[in-house]
Amino acid sequence: MDKLPFFMCYFETTRNCNLNCPGCMTRMESEAPPSLSTEEAKTLVIDEVVKICPTGSIAFSGGEFLLRSDAFELLDYAASRKLYSFVNTNGTLLEPTLISRIKDACRGRVTFGLSLDSVDTEVHNRSRPGSKEELLRCTAMCDEAGVGYFVLVTVSRANLDTLAETSRFLKERGIPMIRSPFVPRGAAAHRRDLMFSSEEMKNIIHPVLRGNPLDYVSYAPYFAPSGATHALLSKLGVSLGNLGCQAARGFIGISPEGDVAPCVHLLDSKAVCGNVKQTPLSELYRSNPVLSALRESRGLKGSCGRCRYRTSCGGCRALAYYSSGDCFGEDPTCFFKPSSVKEKSEHEDETCANTRLFLEFVATHRPWRDIFAGGMVGRITTFLILFSIMIHKIVDPLKPKRKLEK
Repeated sequence: MDKLPFFMCYFETTRNCNLNCPGCMTRMESEAPPSLSTEEAKTLVIDEVVKICPTGSIAFSGGEFLLRSDAFELLDYAASRKLYSFVNTNGTLLEPTLISRIKDACRGRVTFGLSLDSVDTEVHNRSRPGSKEELLRCTAMCDEAGVGYFVLVTVSRANLDTLAETSRFLKERGIPMIRSPFVPRGAAAHRRDLMFSSEEMKNIIHPVLRGNPLDYVSYAPYFAPSGATHALLSKLGVSLGNLGCQAARGFIGISPEGDVAPCVHLLDSKAVCGNVKQTPLSELYRSNPVLSALRESRGLKGSCGRCRYRTSCGGCRALAYYSSGDCFGEDPTCFFKPSSVKEKSEHEDETCANTRLFLEFVATHRPWRDIFAGGMVGRITTFLILFSIMIHKIVDPLKPKRKLEK
């Protein structure tokens, strides 16, 4: 297998946390086996990610990653191996000195992952403690330290009524948003009633997603054909294989104990593909039949298997699994039901236009251009895009205004 242009390992380093969120995916009712040690995390995860993608990244998560006594040592080691780090945190421990220490350990190559499920504090607290004011406190500290961040919004029936307002709040502040679907894993295993339907996706969720071009990572359903997406990626010098479901394609999940799944949402399930203590991660990723098939968009069933967008979108594999027990099943929340691969979604043109806006943002804004537009081609392309934008700002106001037709 060729080395990938982009790859992220979502590493749940610990199940320990200083909060007790009702929707926590990582918390187990029974006592969990010991987490990977410092040396195991270095050799079995970080070193192996380098073998898969020398320019890849690791999202250090939990639980609360910053509770690990070796958190700075792991960040320092990942930086020494030239990997980019994401620190996914609940934000309660963040303060200026800690952020500076993290930035130094990562040699500046770090982005924080923060959470906001709703701008309405009461709604937000249904899933996790916090508020939009607490989020802004964290982002202000990151801005002061010169550290990037994004916001994860877990979408469920609990926050559908405020999703549009939450997305607008983030969009107005230029904050990239990653939409994560609620799944009944961990402490929320009994809350299947919070999973949304295809009708709710069609009428509430997808219109919100279409209106915010800064949420186009791990985006499903995603109605842009792979040819158009890859052409844009290549033109902009961005190294990202696709923008739809990233399970086993751009992302992979590892549990605190070393289990490997196509997606972090599929950890602690029967979709686990192996353990890094038994099989090297690079070998698992290369040869495991489930990971290989998903990476190549093979074996998708139902409407996902006959869809025009099966290689660019792929449908959410986690939602497919929690609906049918099969991670190759059709995405139960997708409202597009094509009869063949020739059928085109009514949203294709809009999706392509928004994809261009998103990729231009990625290619011209730090830290995203450092992550996705690395290398000489990416740097040259970034300069050309910035130059083009500057020219348009100068020339457009000088163009004669077209008279409106009567």
